[in-house]
Amino acid sequence: MRLRIAITALSFFLGLQAITGQGLIEKITDLMEFNLGKPPVDSNGFQTRVVIAPIAYYEPNTSLGFGFGANLLFKPRGAGANTRTSNIPIGISYTLKNQVFFTSGYTVFFPEERWLLRGNLDYTDFPQNYFGVGNGTTKADRSAITYQRLLVEPLLLRQVVPKLFVGGGFRYNTYYNNELVEATDALPAGASLQDSLGSKNVGLEFAASYDNRDNVLNAQKGILVEFTQGFYGTALGGTSIFQLSKLDLRGYQRTGPKGVLGFQFFGRYGAGETPVQELSYLGGPELLRGFPEFRFRDRLAVFAQAEYRWQTWKNIGFVFYGGAGQVAADAAELALPELRYSLGTGLRLTIIPKENINLRVDYALGLGKSNGSGFYLGLGESF
Repeated sequence: MRLRIAITALSFFLGLQAITGQGLIEKITDLMEFNLGKPPVDSNGFQTRVVIAPIAYYEPNTSLGFGFGANLLFKPRGAGANTRTSNIPIGISYTLKNQVFFTSGYTVFFPEERWLLRGNLDYTDFPQNYFGVGNGTTKADRSAITYQRLLVEPLLLRQVVPKLFVGGGFRYNTYYNNELVEATDALPAGASLQDSLGSKNVGLEFAASYDNRDNVLNAQKGILVEFTQGFYGTALGGTSIFQLSKLDLRGYQRTGPKGVLGFQFFGRYGAGETPVQELSYLGGPELLRGFPEFRFRDRLAVFAQAEYRWQTWKNIGFVFYGGAGQVAADAAELALPELRYSLGTGLRLTIIPKENINLRVDYALGLGKSNGSGFYLGLGESF
């Protein structure tokens, strides 16, 4: 779990709020937004802009880490007011142990939303705590590992009826240079784990998405229903034959002039010879906050959460959330007594009011048969 430290932008801005008031907050946040290109010539035009936010964190395996998050906001040429804003977020981090993390999960709406390009690009050279497979793993099962990962996943979808998109693409995801960071009773530090944890996974994906949210980065109303089905094999150079199925359901509803209630249901299942690092997982800043990232993994993961977002002042808001989830080998093993829970709260600082984009800082407790806690800083909402 990456421990997000409040010495970064959000804490600095909240301190200024307490000392000098709302006006200075707005001036400072303006420094994090940059316009690109010429201003639009008419009221239907969109000003392309970039939002930048610094980040810092610490964990024993990485030492001090720092970097920045950026988000490119734009509309393709010819897109009018009925086309939602496209975004390409980028996160880059570097640690004092020469480790690197780069990620981007992008959404591009073409004019009149006839086409939708959605996907992920990720490069990781980063340590991680590996607890093994199963819902009953404990802290005693922890092993500190490191690896390199490269993920390329573009999906192109066509709008077949209003807000319903259907299409597909490919997914390339490889884990290599898997090694043990800390010695165990069985293996010395630096031992290769490539045979047990390494893999190269190449396959085709089918995708369907219904998305009528008013804002893909921080919705206040609407729903998202997204399903993907991936087929992986050895014909394209992969090392395993398996399938991945994922369902992501999200809904948002305004509750008065300042409140928004959001919920999410997430399910993912790996069938066939699913490699260990491709198994479904829970934990981290998005799924089951309060537990370390990748804390629980198995073939099946199910998770549900709800979040209440309350915009207290013009630029400052609060959130309260809770969730529950479980991993298992199959649906027959799911049981209420085996659930893990997440409860937490957080602060929001609005960076771009027109697009409703926030810096977020969350603190969560992980409860159930296992327990933990997490402190997260990011650009945009968790779901």
